[in-house]
Amino acid sequence: MVFIVDSHPVQYKAPVYQELARLREGGFKVLYATDCSVRGHRDAGFGQKVAWDIPLLEGYPHVILGNERGEPLAGFRSLTGRGIGALLRRERPEAVLISQFLYEADLVTYIWCHFLGIPVWIRHETQDEAFVRPGWKSALRRVVYRLIYRGVDHAFYIGELNREHLIASGMAPGRMSRAAYCVRTRLDGMSDAEKQRIRDTLRGEHSVAADEVLLLFSGKLIEKKNPRLILEAMELLTPGELGRFKVLYVGSGAMEDELREMAGRFAGRVEFAGFVNQSRMHEYYLAADVLILPSRRAGETWGLVVNEALHAGCGVVMTDAVGCHREFGGWERVRVIGEGNAVECANALRELSGYARSFDWCAARMENYSVHAAAEALAEALDKAGGAGKDALA
Repeated sequence: MVFIVDSHPVQYKAPVYQELARLREGGFKVLYATDCSVRGHRDAGFGQKVAWDIPLLEGYPHVILGNERGEPLAGFRSLTGRGIGALLRRERPEAVLISQFLYEADLVTYIWCHFLGIPVWIRHETQDEAFVRPGWKSALRRVVYRLIYRGVDHAFYIGELNREHLIASGMAPGRMSRAAYCVRTRLDGMSDAEKQRIRDTLRGEHSVAADEVLLLFSGKLIEKKNPRLILEAMELLTPGELGRFKVLYVGSGAMEDELREMAGRFAGRVEFAGFVNQSRMHEYYLAADVLILPSRRAGETWGLVVNEALHAGCGVVMTDAVGCHREFGGWERVRVIGEGNAVECANALRELSGYARSFDWCAARMENYSVHAAAEALAEALDKAGGAGKDALA
């Protein structure tokens, strides 16, 4: 038995656990510090209460520890380590996979594992290019991670920047394996005819003509995501070019009023759908032609909306501040632009508008970023842990 310690049920992690349970029934259990994402909690970025509407606690063994202190997910001390030591002493798993080092619960788990001689695995999204840091802070951060990783038996890296961070922080390549970041798509098994029907329906709801290029922003309307860059790029298009594009913002947040004011310059070519929950997001990706993720270097460690868009066959424009640009940047219908560069964004839109819409132009390549591929990587680790003991993945 392996324990997976996670802060809360997350829409892109739960499907991996569900698939892992299908592959290796009885081989693991997930320990959640809180279930606030299922009950619903106020998300500061969206500026409203959010509860995901897809099943995040079904299909795999889990325990909710209820380790909240004050507002959950609000800071390091908001998730405590209460009860973790007793659970580890009682059940003595073959290994413990820690999913982040953000909360007191994570540190307590790490310390108890070493006290009890339980191997520690990690799969977290840390990378070194997500923020612009002063030199002293970068140096201190390297020291801290080197100390932490000395006590880690195996690391699953989610992508190239994560792999480089782990190596730079002292993890030997032989103690690492790939379990790429992924999303479960509701498009699996759906015919092109059904995808086209959904696309046409949603575009009709937003008055998007068949020959218009729909640009999609999906996420929190906050400074970190820099959604105004899309409108700044639109201002650089000629009147003739502008008539080919429409913009749809899906999400909510502190910048919405500012964006609505800017949108007034574009005579009905910009719409706001508000917050859309997970069960319907695939409709918006199918309706769109190009996803734009214009994030700043303020913590965009991956950018899973890019995965979702690629599964639906969208083109993608993202800044070089988005962590997954190292994964997808060289793909045919993906453009990577400089952070905050509206000129490059406008040029990328011109280039991508020339492609005919395809639902599956990158489907084969996205198999490497599937839920099944990530679960298979974890399943192999479970087999080794169960069969060879402490040093199986060292």
